[in-house]
Amino acid sequence: MPYKDPEKGRQKERERHRKRAAARRAQGLCVKCGKHPPTQDRSLCEACGERGRAAERERYARRKAAGDPYGGRNPESRRRMARERNRKRRRERKEAGLCTNCGARPPVQDGTVCEACREARRAEERKLYAERRAKGLCGRCGGPTFAGAAQCGPCAALEEGRAPKKNAASRKRYADRRAKRLCVDCARPAGFAARCEPCARRSWHSSGEHKGMPLYPPRYTVVELATGAEHGPWDSWEEVAMCLAFEKLSRDEVEILEDTSVMTRYASW
Repeated sequence: MPYKDPEKGRQKERERHRKRAAARRAQGLCVKCGKHPPTQDRSLCEACGERGRAAERERYARRKAAGDPYGGRNPESRRRMARERNRKRRRERKEAGLCTNCGARPPVQDGTVCEACREARRAEERKLYAERRAKGLCGRCGGPTFAGAAQCGPCAALEEGRAPKKNAASRKRYADRRAKRLCVDCARPAGFAARCEPCARRSWHSSGEHKGMPLYPPRYTVVELATGAEHGPWDSWEEVAMCLAFEKLSRDEVEILEDTSVMTRYASW
């Protein structure tokens, strides 16, 4: 029956549909056709479900051909649903003791993926890194670099601020060797020490304590050629690159002065 107010008509239609679906669900029937029982853990029967899936596939293909992302659906909701499915799948595979990526093989020790998936991921990462470096880009984010550096300024600054990487395997190996009174580097008997004598001597010789006074790094000052304005001083090339990026200056527009102490060559060796 038509209504004078279209919005009121839509509300009435939705209410009627909800009541009909609730009644059919209470009777154990498909909420769409009301003739057949629904499939397990579903509200539609097999025939209605297949018709709906076929219509959805056709609509998705049509919208995708038209260039609409996610088949014309809401991208945010689709991404959220995909993340939820991925989390559920990873959790189920982890609880089952399988690789969270392929779900076909057990993971490596103290890991979540199998050896094959891990090697495939490493190969892809190495390939991506090589492609970026061949183009003169940052191997981490793909952004432009300064003076042929392997990383851009922001990535280098973030990497410098991070703590040294220690994965679970290395920590476990260290604890096992310490418990067995072995050298944590070469696994030879070390008594109550963390390292045997050769490894301890090598570690001492490579430290800054053995070399006396530390070698202080140079400092850099950026000078604009047009105005003579100075920026800095900076402690690293990464900070210089960040300065140029923030000030929107090119390398040809500035002069970079390096302040290195004359006594550096005599203070350290």
